[in-house]
Amino acid sequence: MKNRILFSALLAATIALSLLFTSCGEGKQGKNEVTESADMALNESFPAAKADEAWKSQLTEEQYEIMVKKGTEAPFENEFYNNHEEGIYVSAATGQPLFSSETKFDSGTGWPSFSKPINEDAVIWVKDNSLGMTRDEVIEKETGLHLGHVFDDGPDPTGLRYCINSAALKFIPKDEVEAATSQQEATAYFASGCFWCVEAVYESVKGVKESISGYAGGHTKNPTYEESNTGKTGHAEAVKIIYDPSVVSFSQLVDVYFGSQNPTQVNGQGPDKGSQYRSIIFYQNDAEKKIIDEKKAALAKELDAKIAAEVKPFDKFWEAEGYHQNYERQHPENPYIQNVSIPRLERFQAKFPDLIKDGKH
Repeated sequence: MKNRILFSALLAATIALSLLFTSCGEGKQGKNEVTESADMALNESFPAAKADEAWKSQLTEEQYEIMVKKGTEAPFENEFYNNHEEGIYVSAATGQPLFSSETKFDSGTGWPSFSKPINEDAVIWVKDNSLGMTRDEVIEKETGLHLGHVFDDGPDPTGLRYCINSAALKFIPKDEVEAATSQQEATAYFASGCFWCVEAVYESVKGVKESISGYAGGHTKNPTYEESNTGKTGHAEAVKIIYDPSVVSFSQLVDVYFGSQNPTQVNGQGPDKGSQYRSIIFYQNDAEKKIIDEKKAALAKELDAKIAAEVKPFDKFWEAEGYHQNYERQHPENPYIQNVSIPRLERFQAKFPDLIKDGKH
């Protein structure tokens, strides 16, 4: 139901009674509290503050009355008080993330209630002496715009109830949040011999945020290093690559893969031999499979040889034991690292200098 803004004295009296009935007296002291009241639209202490007219042209009438004029919407007749969908609540004015469904609870007051903000630095409190009482008003830190009030009758562990007007918020469902996040972070999975070597190669590539050693491609659950080394688990030593697709593409990561190995060696790389060291490229969708197949075919034609790498749909990645992570970086003096891993890394970097992060080897 569309929110209603009530300006009459009757509403003010109703709100006051409701506040008193739900123990909405003075709010609890907080570290982001400002002791003096503020001019929300023009106070220069708010870096994103605007003049009233600017907000009026940007916000809906309802948002303007709530956020700029500090109105209060009707309880039980607003958009989000009974919303139970997973997601985040952002400022209707700026899109700044303010609250999460994870801390939302049913206070019985008829307004959206949260036990804490997503980021305590996103909001501050100011004293509100309207309606003949003293309350803690919640405002957006960047703009000074009104959001609601905070009270000390909330659930553990904070004991707080952020009572926020729906009109001051916009809701973003969890799947949309995850989709937006995925545009900045993606994953890829490769097996190419010893994971110490492969992890170091990808860690040196621009746009790669993290390279994690593990096991994939087999049939057993929770494989260990010792079990994998038997060759009976079906798993190969593999790496999970977390990367920024705006910096490095999946196609380039496949180039890194083939360019950092002996692509014709079966069941191993260099001195590491056995099915646990075989080459596998895992795909997560048809687009990735197409890229892999085309590059594999082109390389086979170029070398006039069969390419050893298997192409398999991704199923499950099992992270390896902690002592395997960042092994080359942690153990630069290890004989294997000195004689196998570092030379392999240097050969790769000589072939792809434009892909290497600054300051890497």
